[in-house]
Amino acid sequence: MKTCIVSGDLSSGSGAEQNKPVNLCDDCVADDGQKSGRLVIRYDKEYNPDYGETCAWCGRTAEEEAQAWAE
Repeated sequence: MKTCIVSGDLSSGSGAEQNKPVNLCDDCVADDGQKSGRLVIRYDKEYNPDYGETCAWCGRTAEEEAQAWAE
């Protein structure tokens, strides 16, 4: 799980809406890196539970991801 800055609604006048920090699971981060063209994820860093305990894109929990890595 990573906390990422994700490109959002670029037509919004709010910087917070344009570059929103969210938590994404490792699979969603990897999938975004495989897309051709412009990346949606602009920056990622270590997981911060202040932004939630689930992936903003697929709903996978931090606990589920930790269990998957342990297997």
